[in-house]
Amino acid sequence: MPRKGDETLQQYFDKYTKKTGLWAHYPEYMVSTLKAYYGKRATAQTTSATVGFPSLPVTTPSLNTSTTFWTEKMDGMFLMGQNPAVGAPNSRLQRKALSKLKWLAVRDMVEVESVNFWRESPEIERGELKTAEIETEVFFFPAAGHAEKEGAFTNTQRLLQWRPKRQ
Repeated sequence: MPRKGDETLQQYFDKYTKKTGLWAHYPEYMVSTLKAYYGKRATAQTTSATVGFPSLPVTTPSLNTSTTFWTEKMDGMFLMGQNPAVGAPNSRLQRKALSKLKWLAVRDMVEVESVNFWRESPEIERGELKTAEIETEVFFFPAAGHAEKEGAFTNTQRLLQWRPKRQ
């Protein structure tokens, strides 16, 4: 993804394309991605305005998402099958970081800890966070598991399996 200062698609390619190896073909990969996003108008020769390059989200140099939360540069976050409130190395930091967001959208099969961190967490129990002071709007979208629909799935052994939908 582009970073701050990458004004045009060509500047982006000049900056991040490697001379050898797989990433020597980065422009082809990126143009393919832009075609998937914006259609056939996306080519290496078109201007960045016609391929939607300026519309791509801009990343920050931060390597740690929690650091981004703490500096309040992120308004929201999508969690799909993730649960940083208990599944990260520093869960306390994650929960406190989630409390800084304006919104949080979570898609999961069950209500995980990242959905209800604002009312049920050790930080709430200890008084480090107060439910009334957390302004994070949480949107919970239930997801269907593999047993609820027809299709291919993998299990923990990474075996590819197919199953019909049960009636």
